[in-house]
Amino acid sequence: MSAEKTGYAPEKVFLILGIFFGLLFLFVVPPFQAPDETNHFYRSYQISEGRILSERHDGDVGGMLPESLIKTAKTLSKNIPGHPENKQEVGEIIEAFNIPINEGSRTFLNFHYTVLYSPVPFIPQAAAIYVGRHLGVTVLWLVYVGRLANFFVWLALMYLSIRTAPAYKWLFVFAALMPLSLFQGASLSADAFTNAVSFLFTAAVLRAASDKEHLKVNLIIIFLLSLPLTMSKHAYFPLLLCFFLIPQSFFPSKRGYIAAFSVLFIVNLSVNLWWSSKVGYLVVAYNNGLDVSPERQLSFVLEHPLTYAGTFIRTILRQCRFGWFTVVGKMGWLDTNMPEIFQKSYVWVLALVAAFGAQGPLNISIRKKAIIFMAIFSCVFLFSISEYLIWTPVGNSFIDGLQPRYVIPLLPLLFMLLGNNILVKFLGKGRLRELVMGAYLLFSLMLALFVIVIRYYVQID
Repeated sequence: MSAEKTGYAPEKVFLILGIFFGLLFLFVVPPFQAPDETNHFYRSYQISEGRILSERHDGDVGGMLPESLIKTAKTLSKNIPGHPENKQEVGEIIEAFNIPINEGSRTFLNFHYTVLYSPVPFIPQAAAIYVGRHLGVTVLWLVYVGRLANFFVWLALMYLSIRTAPAYKWLFVFAALMPLSLFQGASLSADAFTNAVSFLFTAAVLRAASDKEHLKVNLIIIFLLSLPLTMSKHAYFPLLLCFFLIPQSFFPSKRGYIAAFSVLFIVNLSVNLWWSSKVGYLVVAYNNGLDVSPERQLSFVLEHPLTYAGTFIRTILRQCRFGWFTVVGKMGWLDTNMPEIFQKSYVWVLALVAAFGAQGPLNISIRKKAIIFMAIFSCVFLFSISEYLIWTPVGNSFIDGLQPRYVIPLLPLLFMLLGNNILVKFLGKGRLRELVMGAYLLFSLMLALFVIVIRYYVQID
């Protein structure tokens, strides 16, 4: 019998919980309280006007946008980010719905970092904002329609990834419905699209690695997904290495195998280099008064590679020691934390789900696990060096700016390293096990919603 007939279909569980809690998160979380959501809103608005490239002005980077955008953001944000003692007044949100766009009154808005993003991960938000602008809605309505579009694209891509995966379906469900993942999915953040397309790309590769009969179709899908993935965030370019999870025996010859990967690699590299050349003039250091210089930092790394290697290792070890579990539920501007014991339990549940989730036609051998590890390590190295160049003082002994949420696109692969067929045979299948998993997911999302409400709306003396 199929899994759907012997138990609860994972994708249906995801869809039910995802829609219900995703919409609650979308409307309960105050505007601009997702990480960098203000900057993502500005970039989305800019793209909705057909301006793909941002501007540089007096040392700042961003664009000429309606003053009402920053007025709305300042009216609602105030001193809430980073200050859990400050709460959001519902009346202020309602009143902010009256702030008109006023296209004619513009000012230069600085939204560094997001100016480097390609338009790809902003397509859902920008499309919704474009429609909203032409319908004449107010600024805050644009925020919510942008969130809605972003959320439903995230939901659809995550659903497809679970449907596509030949194994580890529950791992995909747990990773997608992790509180921080859903929090981002229900925001304006470009990370929502990045996370979802990375999950779908991973699932497509796993499908291709277990389905020789439909290799050509699977390869086309992988190629089509690879560009949105790498153009969403360059640091995830090494995920293309997962191509080598597909057995060489599926191809007519070794030459054809290498040729297919070469085309995948060269096309993505060319497009990414082209985009980097277009936005190179927008790269600025986020110094905040510190000695930050991308040019000098790069020279330091090249002149002292072993020193940087030590810095990289120390930073990763520190993250693993103190912050490994915060990828689960460190929401908001890193100031809305779920209980530590819950976050740690969720990581262990993810590990357990992965350990017995290896059922299906897919066999993750030691060689394939080595490929997965190399892809993950390369991604971590790339976004570490990026943060070191742009955020970190020259020669610093630790890398600043690294956040656990950067690992979300890698979670299915990371926990796949724990897959164990012996546990699958021991634990077996059944409705009871799936019922327990569904109940745990329900509890985790209810707890996350409770934490959000307390954080943003309830004043505790």
